[in-house]
Amino acid sequence: MPGILLGIAFLGLLAWRSLAGGASPGAESSVSAPSIGALEQPLASSPVVLPTGAPARDAAPEARQIKAQLVIAKARHSLGQSYERAAAHGDFALAPGRILNSLLDRRCGLVQRHAEEIALERESLGLQSSDGAGLCREILFSLLKERLALPEDMPQARFWDMLEQVDAAYTQLFLADPGAASDEAFRAAYERLREDRSGIVGADLDRRLFRLADEVLHLPFQVEDLLRDKTTSTEQKIAAYDAALQRIEREQGVQLASVVEPLDLAKHALRLHETAGPLGPEQRQAVMERYAAPDVARRYLEHQQEQQDRSERLRAFNQERDQLLEQLARAGLTPEQRRQRMTEIDSQLFKKYHLQ
Repeated sequence: MPGILLGIAFLGLLAWRSLAGGASPGAESSVSAPSIGALEQPLASSPVVLPTGAPARDAAPEARQIKAQLVIAKARHSLGQSYERAAAHGDFALAPGRILNSLLDRRCGLVQRHAEEIALERESLGLQSSDGAGLCREILFSLLKERLALPEDMPQARFWDMLEQVDAAYTQLFLADPGAASDEAFRAAYERLREDRSGIVGADLDRRLFRLADEVLHLPFQVEDLLRDKTTSTEQKIAAYDAALQRIEREQGVQLASVVEPLDLAKHALRLHETAGPLGPEQRQAVMERYAAPDVARRYLEHQQEQQDRSERLRAFNQERDQLLEQLARAGLTPEQRRQRMTEIDSQLFKKYHLQ
């Protein structure tokens, strides 16, 4: 954000100098610099007034260009933040084109509102599209080209086409195969997708574009492998889990808690701790608080306890209900008579087990 503000201040200073430079030396103090707020208004409502005696030159195109630059700078900042969050989600490793298209749908409002003004300056800004959607897509591609160090000669159409091919491979491997819903099938399909994906975009770009999303998506697999490992102690499992988190943060240059829900990290750790046996409430709270905020951990554990208590009450409800129905059958009641008694029995048991 400080970089954006400094850029805005610099562009505003340029605008003031360009306008003041067109005035006569004696009238310089009568020309005021256009404010950022004024630049955000429609140009027709903010005419540039030159002092009497100033050279007759039209300053509107220059002000329009500065406004377009400000809009693009703000859009790049917003798109960049959204991309960082999206690229850290496991879903991005599966269907990147869909994720980025969804991002564009949600983050292009500013560009859409100023599309006509930006389009008038598109040649000087290095853009080609004339509509808001196309301009926003170009801005995002320009951003990704810098961050991913894409080849200078890579066409924008080629980049989006590669992502569409990855999406198509995902659809074929996952959505078209109902059997991919199981854990083992999912992992097999995912490894196949990674091979296809690397073949589509190239190994180098695949690593730079998807490495963080792959790590996040693979983390639950690592946890499941540790849970099934009967030869490793609980302490070793926890150490291996923490080492995996530290490695991802070190290699990817991120804090995992900023891209992965801390509660998810805490739940993984809790499952690993419980391989040594059930934990008490205070122990569970302490484990969770290593990865998530205390209030978040407390609410999760309280909800989990409520769900467990309800499941136990429901199990007791069903057990007593079956026993009562068996007693009625032994007493000689017909199936129809037992059905008539069901409403009364259920009402009493709902109250007894607090299931209402």
